[in-house]
Amino acid sequence: MDNRTLRFLIYFFLGLLGLFMVLMAVNYAGSLLGRQAAVTEEKKGPLTPTEMAAQTIADARNRGGLPPPRTNFSSAPFSSGGVMVVKNKDFNGVAARPKTMMELLSELGGGDRSKPAPIKITDTDMDKKIAIGGEVKPPKVAAASMPEIGREAGQEGATLLSVPVDYKLFKSAETWAAFAAARKQKAVAHDFSKSDLLILVSLSDFPNGIFSVAGVEPDKKETVVKYRVNPMAMTPETPAAQRDAYAAAPVPKGVPVRLVQVP
Repeated sequence: MDNRTLRFLIYFFLGLLGLFMVLMAVNYAGSLLGRQAAVTEEKKGPLTPTEMAAQTIADARNRGGLPPPRTNFSSAPFSSGGVMVVKNKDFNGVAARPKTMMELLSELGGGDRSKPAPIKITDTDMDKKIAIGGEVKPPKVAAASMPEIGREAGQEGATLLSVPVDYKLFKSAETWAAFAAARKQKAVAHDFSKSDLLILVSLSDFPNGIFSVAGVEPDKKETVVKYRVNPMAMTPETPAAQRDAYAAAPVPKGVPVRLVQVP
């Protein structure tokens, strides 16, 4: 290879190298300009709707201008007052009549014209009057007893509060007065010549005042004394004298006594 060919090859490769360097410089400058534009756009913040519309119009004009407005529309009115806008200027409307409100509701509800409407109301139906009057008799409901929680069928009734209790009989005024004075009780006036005096005595820590005599059923064989238990007598609002007072009732002389708790 002679010197002339060698110099040509050296100059050729140097030219290619210079061209590559120029292209790299142009690419680097373009990236810097794009980055600077992005930073400027971020600083400005998001566009408002007015700015976006103006930008869209400007872009459309740069691409060749906005399309001309359409003027070949027709607005032939229906008989019901509606306006039909179509592209053909010779269009004068349609032959179909406007739908009524009931037809629209039936169509929205999935109704079929070939089948009868589920609800059919005409103008004559709206004119009818319904007479409302007379005595309304309530329906008769058979009474039924419901057992309490924990009870089964056939066990209806009230759950009684079980409190240990006993009775004490007084046959003379002297013993009754001594008993009442010892316990600071007010002696009840009683005629011991006709009957004995019975009092209810609590056999637990409950006060005597929670018991009350509901009734006395005398008989030749025994006397049944019915009593009730009132737990509200233990409230702080109840006076101490009433809370500790004995429930008393007259019973026949010489007849056994049986206590029965009632609701």
